[in-house]
Amino acid sequence: MSEKNLYEQKIQAELDTCKAKVAHFKAEVSGANATVQIEMNKQIKQLEDKINEAQAKLVELVAASEEKFVAMKKGVESIWQSTKSTLHHASKHFGK
Repeated sequence: MSEKNLYEQKIQAELDTCKAKVAHFKAEVSGANATVQIEMNKQIKQLEDKINEAQAKLVELVAASEEKFVAMKKGVESIWQSTKSTLHHASKHFGK
């Protein structure tokens, strides 16, 4: 399996983990008071936006040739780091 394919699988698995955490956060929101729900929903929206951005970059990466993969990898890494940072911030907010 090529480096590109392995990288695609790695990022997709990490995105799937993030999506599962978002689902968990959404379940937590229902038990909170209205003020807390508003803030929690903002955090969830930010995280979903980052996940969608990373997913879109992954789609571009999948379609790219092996040669373009090397150049695109840095962009994907940058978006992925931003996504992980947003997830970390949300996790602290949700207390998980």
